[in-house]
Amino acid sequence: MSQGADPSRWPVDPDVTADDAAAPRHTLIDARRVAVVFAGGLVGGCARYEAVTHWASAAGRFPWSTFVVNTVGAFVLGVLVVVVSEVLGPSTYARPLIGAGFCGALTTFSSVAVQFDELAAHGHLGLGCGYLFASLVAGLVVAATGVWFARRLPPTAARRALTAEPG
Repeated sequence: MSQGADPSRWPVDPDVTADDAAAPRHTLIDARRVAVVFAGGLVGGCARYEAVTHWASAAGRFPWSTFVVNTVGAFVLGVLVVVVSEVLGPSTYARPLIGAGFCGALTTFSSVAVQFDELAAHGHLGLGCGYLFASLVAGLVVAATGVWFARRLPPTAARRALTAEPG
Protein backbone atom coordinates (compact mmCIF):
# COMPACT_ATOMS: atom_id res chain seq x y z
CA MET A 1 0.00 0.00 0.00
CA SER A 2 1.37 3.40 -0.92
CA GLN A 3 1.88 6.07 1.72
CA GLY A 4 -1.02 8.12 0.36
CA ALA A 5 -3.43 5.18 0.67
CA ASP A 6 -2.62 4.53 4.37
CA PRO A 7 -5.29 6.41 6.40
CA SER A 8 -3.02 6.59 9.47
CA ARG A 9 -0.69 8.87 7.46
CA TRP A 10 -3.43 11.32 6.39
CA PRO A 11 -3.48 14.81 7.93
CA VAL A 12 -5.57 15.20 11.04
CA ASP A 13 -8.54 17.56 10.92
CA PRO A 14 -8.36 19.57 14.17
CA ASP A 15 -12.13 20.11 14.08
CA VAL A 16 -12.86 16.36 14.32
CA THR A 17 -12.33 14.65 17.67
CA ALA A 18 -11.50 10.96 18.17
CA ASP A 19 -15.11 10.42 19.25
CA ASP A 20 -16.33 12.03 16.01
CA ALA A 21 -14.05 9.82 13.93
CA ALA A 22 -15.26 6.65 15.71
CA ALA A 23 -18.94 7.56 15.28
CA PRO A 24 -20.96 6.05 12.43
CA ARG A 25 -20.49 8.12 9.27
CA HIS A 26 -24.09 9.30 9.08
CA THR A 27 -23.86 11.02 12.47
CA LEU A 28 -20.81 13.14 11.65
CA ILE A 29 -22.83 16.05 10.26
CA ASP A 30 -22.84 18.76 12.88
CA ALA A 31 -25.79 21.08 12.28
CA ARG A 32 -24.04 23.90 14.15
CA ARG A 33 -21.00 23.65 11.92
CA VAL A 34 -23.20 23.59 8.80
CA ALA A 35 -25.05 26.68 10.07
CA VAL A 36 -21.74 28.45 10.75
CA VAL A 37 -20.47 27.67 7.23
CA PHE A 38 -23.79 28.87 5.81
CA ALA A 39 -23.62 32.14 7.76
CA GLY A 40 -20.02 32.79 6.68
CA GLY A 41 -20.90 31.91 3.09
CA LEU A 42 -23.86 34.27 3.14
CA VAL A 43 -21.67 37.19 4.22
CA GLY A 44 -18.82 36.27 1.85
CA GLY A 45 -21.17 35.78 -1.09
CA CYS A 46 -22.89 39.10 -0.45
CA ALA A 47 -19.52 40.87 -0.16
CA ARG A 48 -18.37 39.35 -3.45
CA TYR A 49 -21.65 40.25 -5.18
CA GLU A 50 -21.46 43.86 -4.00
CA ALA A 51 -17.81 44.20 -5.05
CA VAL A 52 -18.25 42.84 -8.56
CA THR A 53 -21.58 44.64 -9.07
CA HIS A 54 -20.32 48.07 -8.04
CA TRP A 55 -16.89 47.66 -9.60
CA ALA A 56 -17.70 45.89 -12.85
CA SER A 57 -14.98 45.45 -15.43
CA ALA A 58 -15.58 46.40 -19.04
CA ALA A 59 -15.42 43.61 -21.61
CA GLY A 60 -11.87 42.94 -22.74
CA ARG A 61 -10.36 44.67 -19.68
CA PHE A 62 -8.52 43.26 -16.68
CA PRO A 63 -11.18 42.02 -14.19
CA TRP A 64 -9.95 44.03 -11.21
CA SER A 65 -12.94 43.39 -8.95
CA THR A 66 -12.52 39.60 -8.99
CA PHE A 67 -8.75 39.92 -8.75
CA VAL A 68 -8.95 42.15 -5.66
CA VAL A 69 -11.69 40.12 -3.97
CA ASN A 70 -9.76 36.87 -4.48
CA THR A 71 -6.53 38.48 -3.28
CA VAL A 72 -8.15 39.89 -0.13
CA GLY A 73 -9.71 36.49 0.56
CA ALA A 74 -6.33 34.76 0.22
CA PHE A 75 -4.81 37.19 2.74
CA VAL A 76 -7.67 36.59 5.19
CA LEU A 77 -7.24 32.83 4.79
CA GLY A 78 -3.50 33.11 5.47
CA VAL A 79 -4.19 35.03 8.69
CA LEU A 80 -6.92 32.56 9.64
CA VAL A 81 -4.61 29.56 9.33
CA VAL A 82 -2.32 30.99 12.00
CA VAL A 83 -5.07 32.31 14.26
CA VAL A 84 -6.93 28.98 14.31
CA SER A 85 -3.88 26.74 14.61
CA GLU A 86 -1.81 28.83 17.04
CA VAL A 87 -4.26 31.03 18.95
CA LEU A 88 -7.77 29.63 19.14
CA GLY A 89 -7.07 25.92 19.05
CA PRO A 90 -8.99 23.11 17.38
CA SER A 91 -12.37 23.45 19.10
CA THR A 92 -13.41 26.67 17.42
CA TYR A 93 -15.96 27.53 14.78
CA ALA A 94 -13.68 30.20 13.30
CA ARG A 95 -12.25 27.95 10.61
CA PRO A 96 -15.60 26.80 9.22
CA LEU A 97 -17.11 30.29 9.61
CA ILE A 98 -14.32 32.32 8.05
CA GLY A 99 -12.38 29.73 6.04
CA ALA A 100 -14.97 27.49 4.42
CA GLY A 101 -17.88 29.90 4.69
CA PHE A 102 -16.73 33.49 4.22
CA CYS A 103 -13.53 32.95 2.22
CA GLY A 104 -15.06 30.05 0.29
CA ALA A 105 -17.89 32.26 -0.96
CA LEU A 106 -15.79 35.41 -1.31
CA THR A 107 -13.06 33.81 -3.39
CA THR A 108 -13.76 31.47 -6.26
CA PHE A 109 -11.25 30.12 -8.69
CA SER A 110 -14.13 29.28 -11.01
CA SER A 111 -14.63 33.02 -11.60
CA VAL A 112 -10.98 33.32 -12.58
CA ALA A 113 -11.39 30.42 -15.02
CA VAL A 114 -14.57 31.88 -16.54
CA GLN A 115 -13.03 35.33 -16.92
CA PHE A 116 -9.90 33.84 -18.48
CA ASP A 117 -12.10 31.92 -20.93
CA GLU A 118 -14.10 35.04 -21.80
CA LEU A 119 -10.96 37.10 -22.39
CA ALA A 120 -9.41 34.36 -24.54
CA ALA A 121 -12.62 33.75 -26.51
CA HIS A 122 -12.87 37.43 -27.38
CA GLY A 123 -9.34 37.80 -28.69
CA HIS A 124 -7.57 38.83 -25.49
CA LEU A 125 -5.52 35.69 -24.88
CA GLY A 126 -2.46 37.61 -23.66
CA LEU A 127 -4.53 39.57 -21.15
CA GLY A 128 -6.28 36.38 -20.07
CA CYS A 129 -2.96 34.61 -19.48
CA GLY A 130 -1.63 37.62 -17.60
CA TYR A 131 -4.77 37.71 -15.47
CA LEU A 132 -4.55 33.98 -14.72
CA PHE A 133 -0.85 34.21 -13.84
CA ALA A 134 -1.34 37.36 -11.73
CA SER A 135 -4.25 35.76 -9.86
CA LEU A 136 -2.23 32.66 -8.99
CA VAL A 137 0.91 34.54 -7.98
CA ALA A 138 -0.95 37.23 -6.03
CA GLY A 139 -3.01 34.62 -4.20
CA LEU A 140 0.09 32.71 -3.10
CA VAL A 141 2.02 35.85 -2.17
CA VAL A 142 -0.76 37.44 -0.11
CA ALA A 143 -1.64 34.14 1.61
CA ALA A 144 2.01 33.81 2.66
CA THR A 145 1.98 37.48 3.69
CA GLY A 146 -1.13 36.82 5.81
CA VAL A 147 0.66 33.95 7.58
CA TRP A 148 3.74 36.13 8.09
CA PHE A 149 1.63 39.02 9.39
CA ALA A 150 -0.40 36.88 11.79
CA ARG A 151 2.75 35.32 13.26
CA ARG A 152 4.03 38.80 14.09
CA LEU A 153 0.95 39.80 16.07
CA PRO A 154 1.52 40.19 19.81
CA PRO A 155 1.36 36.77 21.47
CA THR A 156 -1.67 35.90 23.56
CA ALA A 157 -1.68 33.58 26.54
CA ALA A 158 -3.38 30.89 24.44
CA ARG A 159 -0.78 31.21 21.70
CA ARG A 160 2.08 31.08 24.20
CA ALA A 161 0.59 27.91 25.71
CA LEU A 162 0.17 26.25 22.29
CA THR A 163 3.68 27.07 21.08
CA ALA A 164 5.60 26.61 24.35
CA GLU A 165 8.51 24.18 24.38
CA PRO A 166 7.85 21.14 26.63
CA GLY A 167 9.92 20.70 29.73
